[in-house]
Amino acid sequence: MRSIRTALIVLAGLLLVRLAPAQSLDAFVGLNALTANQAVQNIPRLGGGLFPSAGVNFMLGAVGVGGEVAFRAAQNSSSLRPIYYDFNLLLDPFHISRSIVPELMVGVGAQTIRSYQGLAQCSGLSGCVDYAGSHLSGHVGLAFKVYLTEHIFLRPEAHFYFIRNNQQFQASSAERFGISLGYTLGGG
Repeated sequence: MRSIRTALIVLAGLLLVRLAPAQSLDAFVGLNALTANQAVQNIPRLGGGLFPSAGVNFMLGAVGVGGEVAFRAAQNSSSLRPIYYDFNLLLDPFHISRSIVPELMVGVGAQTIRSYQGLAQCSGLSGCVDYAGSHLSGHVGLAFKVYLTEHIFLRPEAHFYFIRNNQQFQASSAERFGISLGYTLGGG
């Protein structure tokens, strides 16, 4: 039993050494625009405005994981500020060239709406919270890393959120389009 465990540890170590050159870590910041359906005129809009974003991706060859957050830079006319979080499985299926790398994303996340109109929800156990709602969302996205140097890249991107139970705002989906500036550590 002990020799099997030792053999598995050695095999895993050899596999990691083999994969080590293919590891990379990307960090990026960006600016985005968000659009969202508005089913009823009197319900506040979630789209519009500037959405700064930041994220990190860890790639192990052609597959990786990543996370990103995008938030409205200022309150909208209804004193609301949407925030979108997503955690993804990343696929790098092929390279168009050495300097252009597509990135497919699929994952889960959340949409949180912060309210600045005194719509705080209070309870004896949790105190007061100033949000209008938080909803689970599915996420798919596509980005292209365009390397300007060996490590610095621009990243045009499109994100699609499928928001669950967003009855307050009558929007079951949102789309985010933007561009990020990033830096890659590692890679092979």
